[in-house]
Amino acid sequence: MTPRLFVLAAAATIASAAPRLVSSQAIPDKPVPPAASAAPAAPAAVTDTTKDIDPVGTYTVYLTAQGNAMTTTTRIDKKADGTYTGSVNGDGIPPLPVTSVTVTGNKVKLTISAPDGSEAIIEMWVKGDDITGRWSMANDGSNLTGKKSP
Repeated sequence: MTPRLFVLAAAATIASAAPRLVSSQAIPDKPVPPAASAAPAAPAAVTDTTKDIDPVGTYTVYLTAQGNAMTTTTRIDKKADGTYTGSVNGDGIPPLPVTSVTVTGNKVKLTISAPDGSEAIIEMWVKGDDITGRWSMANDGSNLTGKKSP
């Protein structure tokens, strides 16, 4: 084999092995804020309708609003008549009142009164202390993640 042919054969062998080497290396997971989307897709969570969860508690929620990652705190309390009330607080926004809470299995749906008078919707699927979901209002919304504490 001539030196030139040997070099070409070696280069071809290395080139064909490169994709296998790269694909076998683990890429560490990085937490990434949810991407903004005008119409976020439903999360992979499945609603369990066998028994409604108790939504009372504090939720730390990570979402994207107007293209910016944001952390909010949502509090849900139970009133004497059995209905729910609550509020959503976050950096740069005034406390927002929760106007309705609906629970279906492990899905908690909140309607919130936004500062401009419009409504925002938060849908959360609760599994243990972990939550996934989405939020939306006119011209904004994103997927969300977070944690529930009692």
